[in-house]
Amino acid sequence: MKRILAIVIAITVMGTVFSGCGKVKGSKKDDDKDVVVSEAKSDNDSKDETTQGDDVSDSSLNNVDSSADSDNASSYGYEDVIRAYFDANNEGDVEKSIRTMYPDKAVDGMFKLAELQGADIEKELSGNKTNYVITDIVEEGPMTEKEIEPFMILFDQMAGAFDKIEEYGGDVQALSDEQREELYNLFMGYTDPEEDDIDRIYHAAEGYDVTVYYTNDGEPDEDYFYVYNVEGEGWKLNNSMRKFAKKAKNAASNSTAKTVHTSFAIALTDLDYDGTDVSGVYIIGSDDSMNYNVPSTINVSEIRNTVGSEYDTISKYDYFAIIVNGECSYVAVCKKDDDNIGMYPISNIPKALNGDKLETEEVSKIDNYTLDELFEISKDIIE
Repeated sequence: MKRILAIVIAITVMGTVFSGCGKVKGSKKDDDKDVVVSEAKSDNDSKDETTQGDDVSDSSLNNVDSSADSDNASSYGYEDVIRAYFDANNEGDVEKSIRTMYPDKAVDGMFKLAELQGADIEKELSGNKTNYVITDIVEEGPMTEKEIEPFMILFDQMAGAFDKIEEYGGDVQALSDEQREELYNLFMGYTDPEEDDIDRIYHAAEGYDVTVYYTNDGEPDEDYFYVYNVEGEGWKLNNSMRKFAKKAKNAASNSTAKTVHTSFAIALTDLDYDGTDVSGVYIIGSDDSMNYNVPSTINVSEIRNTVGSEYDTISKYDYFAIIVNGECSYVAVCKKDDDNIGMYPISNIPKALNGDKLETEEVSKIDNYTLDELFEISKDIIE
């Protein structure tokens, strides 16, 4: 356990820094190349400012880590911390990136502890300079108190661990194995803060679920953040699990869309085999409100039953399918409890009819569309 705390730091930092935006496979390292950082536009901020190269000042970071009261921190909103995070990634500056995520005390202690252990976080985790340009910042909704609280408890435990280091003399090398294990458990959140008499010093009255759209060397991408306004610290963000959760939801919905597509293909093949005329261009949905132009020869209930038998959890989704002359050409689904959209073909929306073929168009922002909007687009194409 001689270097256990340094390992803990590496695990913690690597689990958050550059987990979404930042050091990725294929990043180009070019210390002499100008790096472009784009300000995102929102309803509250229509400025268009561009900073190049190493001219990104530390003032924006100081604003993010301001020790002013919470009301002052709220005055500039959470977009500044998101921009500071992207700036830090473009500069390959690990410390700046970490300071957008953790309170000052936690960051200072993190680096102090690493230094005492002979670890160099900057050297081990510094990223290549990148070229990320924010194109849009979209607020998905507020975080609940229940969602915010675990982050505040984590900050309290990290701060408590560093207080313990000082209590034990500040020399990590001199700690006993028992003390090291205690700090490890505390740092990783394996102990109850109340049982360890950890002071509750971090609080956040507001937080938001935010999607950030950006380009990576010109290629569109997106990332997902929780942002929360920590009293006395300003806005902080986290995306270590947020992106994973979002991608998992999207993948599940897209998988459902593909299954519905397959089920429609089976149902239509059975109807055609039985002699039913399945020709025409029409839409069949999970309920009659999403049926459109369906021929009287088609037994919609029979098709829905086939879809249900092929996918027993389809009742959790609303959906519709575009049928072109007996072929299922497009499917969109929406999970009822969280409005997560899935499409097949993936990330495509209907574009036009070309003879007996449906043309679709790939889009970068799936969340821009609701199921009702996709249904209306589909109706317009058929008309």
